[in-house]
Amino acid sequence: MSPMSEGTPWRSLDPDVAEPPQAATALPLPAERRGVLRLMGASLALAAVAGCDGPDEVGHPLHARPRSADGEAEGATYATVLELDGVGRGVLVRTRGGHAIKVEGNPAHPASLGATDMVAEAAVLSLHAPERSRHVRRDGRPVSAGMLDAALAGAREALMARGGEGLRIATGPVSSPTLGRVIGEVLAALPGARWHQHDPLADDAALDGAMAAFGQPVEAVPDLSRARAVLCLGADPLGEGPGRLRYARDWITGRAAGRESGRLPALFVAEASPSLTGARADRRIPLHPAEAEPFARAVAGSLGVAGLAREGAHPEAAGIAAALAAAGREAVVIAGRGEPAVIHALAHAMNERLGCAGHAMRLLPSPLVRPERMGDSLASLVAAMAAGEVTHLLLLGVNPAYDAPAALGFAEAMRRVPFSLHLGLRVEETAHLCGWHVPAPHPLEGWGDSRAFDGTPTIRQPVTAGAGDVARGEVEILSLLLGAPVTGRAAVEATWRAAWGEAGFAERWGRALEEGVAGEAAVPVAPALREGWDRPGAPVPPGLAAVFAPDPGVRAGAEAHEAWLQEMPRPLTGIVWGNAALLAPATAAALGLSAGDEVELELGGRRVTAPCWPVPGHARDCVTLPLGGGRRAGGPVGEGRGFDAYALRPADGGWAVPGLRLRATGRRTLPISTEGHHRLDGTDAVRVVAPGGAVPRPERDASLHADWPSPGHAWGMVIDLDACIGCNACAVACQAENNVPVAGPEAVARGREMHWLRVDRYHHGGADDPATTFQPVPCMHCEQAPCEPVCPVNATLHDQEGLNLMVHARCIGTRTCSNNCPYKVRRFNWSDHRRALDTPARNPDVPLRPRGVMEKCTYCQHRIVAARTAATVEGRALRDGEVETACQRACPTRAITFGDLNDPGSAVSRVRDNGRNYAMLGHLGTRPRTTYLARVAGEEPPA
Repeated sequence: MSPMSEGTPWRSLDPDVAEPPQAATALPLPAERRGVLRLMGASLALAAVAGCDGPDEVGHPLHARPRSADGEAEGATYATVLELDGVGRGVLVRTRGGHAIKVEGNPAHPASLGATDMVAEAAVLSLHAPERSRHVRRDGRPVSAGMLDAALAGAREALMARGGEGLRIATGPVSSPTLGRVIGEVLAALPGARWHQHDPLADDAALDGAMAAFGQPVEAVPDLSRARAVLCLGADPLGEGPGRLRYARDWITGRAAGRESGRLPALFVAEASPSLTGARADRRIPLHPAEAEPFARAVAGSLGVAGLAREGAHPEAAGIAAALAAAGREAVVIAGRGEPAVIHALAHAMNERLGCAGHAMRLLPSPLVRPERMGDSLASLVAAMAAGEVTHLLLLGVNPAYDAPAALGFAEAMRRVPFSLHLGLRVEETAHLCGWHVPAPHPLEGWGDSRAFDGTPTIRQPVTAGAGDVARGEVEILSLLLGAPVTGRAAVEATWRAAWGEAGFAERWGRALEEGVAGEAAVPVAPALREGWDRPGAPVPPGLAAVFAPDPGVRAGAEAHEAWLQEMPRPLTGIVWGNAALLAPATAAALGLSAGDEVELELGGRRVTAPCWPVPGHARDCVTLPLGGGRRAGGPVGEGRGFDAYALRPADGGWAVPGLRLRATGRRTLPISTEGHHRLDGTDAVRVVAPGGAVPRPERDASLHADWPSPGHAWGMVIDLDACIGCNACAVACQAENNVPVAGPEAVARGREMHWLRVDRYHHGGADDPATTFQPVPCMHCEQAPCEPVCPVNATLHDQEGLNLMVHARCIGTRTCSNNCPYKVRRFNWSDHRRALDTPARNPDVPLRPRGVMEKCTYCQHRIVAARTAATVEGRALRDGEVETACQRACPTRAITFGDLNDPGSAVSRVRDNGRNYAMLGHLGTRPRTTYLARVAGEEPPA
């Protein structure tokens, strides 16, 4: 972080505190630090007040440990669930002293299989955020919880007298059986009430396409482990959605099987804006939104899909269709978020033609309690508010004042509602418009349940005590409205008692909590394709079009206050701490624009300004507008970062909208990007081989230095570039595990980011359709490390197991080691981050580093020590795979292998024997312990 300018006034991170606190627990902000520290402190501080008060009972740990006097299991791990788009992903949460310190994937859960993504890793950051709401508010002022209870009792009386007329309940998408049941009870008791669901990332067109094709809300769930040919029509299964971790694992499983058999599966992607899936495609086709439907029709026609209203033509359609037809039932077509309903229907029709149901794809019921067009649901709520029909409005966990399309006029209509209540983690945009605000428990603090993308149910249990007794979840608020208060746990238990019965309930309940899975996946359905399923979409006129998309870091904006996500470089642009209007290099050249030129964007009479950023592989004549920027409330980390694309989004929540007008303002606002930081362009850092090919093995180089002896273990790592999808889960996991600080936007702009693990991105080929390779780069732990002989105080040294270590007490900050590192993986700590990180959320196994020292990857040495200690206590040797680094554990494709090179049977030794193994910059003679497997080039589709 950057220091704050002298004389900057104190500002509390707690919105309920108006004056500087006198208590010793306050985080002091030295007067000489500049504004970045004040802004970033929200996420770096991870407030110590979180987890101090609240219920004296948390959930059941995965592995029971002896409990301390206060009943808390020391170092316990809990199985629970975190939601994405309202759908659950199973996780394991490691705690220490009652505080959650690390999120990892649950191997038993089908949606994660032991992996995580950036959003899940950042959950501990939001849990301990100091700006979280901690007080019930009325008209912006803190009040007692009793006043809220009285207000809800009065509302209940008024609504009962009218049969519920005037009550509107707005939630996000609900897959929770318990919340769905309680909402149903409210609607039954108050029949005039209405329930609305809102999600800025809702894919209403997917629902329309399923209804057109089958007449019921089903979802096509691909099994990429069995697919030999995949066509993605605007879909990004490896990078987006609640099933992405499972899809990524399945994809690399199928690809690994293909490498063994000599028949790699083919991945084709047609999209406007580059995605992670497109980056790994064997053939990627940039398409303007106007070309999407003709292309899909051309492929469907070449496959022989019957009943098409019209056919199109595309030069690559026949070859792709031939590859799909050759794979038959082991091929699948996936339509993505933002594609029109007709493309979703065409995808269903092509899958039926291929016969892939039950093989490379399953048709499953929606995991949501009530699938509906959420754009229409929100629009009907706004219309009712504008007409004065809404007297009581409960906004539970949603923020439409920010993320509803501005053209809808939500904020203006809401001002006509006499009683409004917002439930949320923060005092955000919608909370400022409501008469009442209620702090919500964090997902890691409260009870609940959820279903995965495939319908598998999971019970959510608290892993830490809540932040005060005023926090209430959706179930508690609705039960108060019913006049029958119930706790979250009691409500969840009631749901599952009804489902399982009383016999053996306690045992089954305990098993579900410990395992993190409460049942089986949904049973596939097999509806027949309906007559008249093909309903051509409205033609998209040519010309400049706006393409709205979730930001790769902060998604729709709810995660904009997580500094880990703000500072993590976006995989395909390197942008941090903001967003930009993305467009093709050819389009930028035609408009006379370069990176950082500010443009005014106009759509539907609304305007915003944004910097532009050319992206290789982007479709021409369209501009991608990432959502999630321009937050106006909720905390200093997210406020004002980037531009607000919702200001341009049409009222129907469209994803690809023609008629965009763009005008250069003549100003420059260069986004902060790590695009040129530390990359090794012009070297042999990335190797690509043909299928079945190998990298030539160089002879072992001579050295004046003796080899380091490793009589016990010799730790090493291999990273498979053919498996890496560039998702950055490894980098955020490293940050969470090792207390890696956030540097802030000013420091990153100067090249002073602190990430111990970076993911480089390399393009191969032209700007219109380049091939892309991602390369995670941690410390190489070189056996002949160039950093060691140049250190004047011997602060960087080797241990007997081959680890290149840093003795921070010796380091005097000369930075000679960094200058001598050819891989540029060492980070100099320009600021003292220890005070900000010395909170319950930090990992106590990793010491905090003082200002003025070098930091770097340690192969998670503390995990090695812990595993060795456990083995010693049990009187045995370390087992292969017993030590997992944080990056290895998080990776959804298992691209990282770590272990003992002295063990010839270890997984890492076997992987090193692969013909694709090579050392990055191996010609320098550094003999790195971290090596890579070359990426395997895909095959072109037949003509």
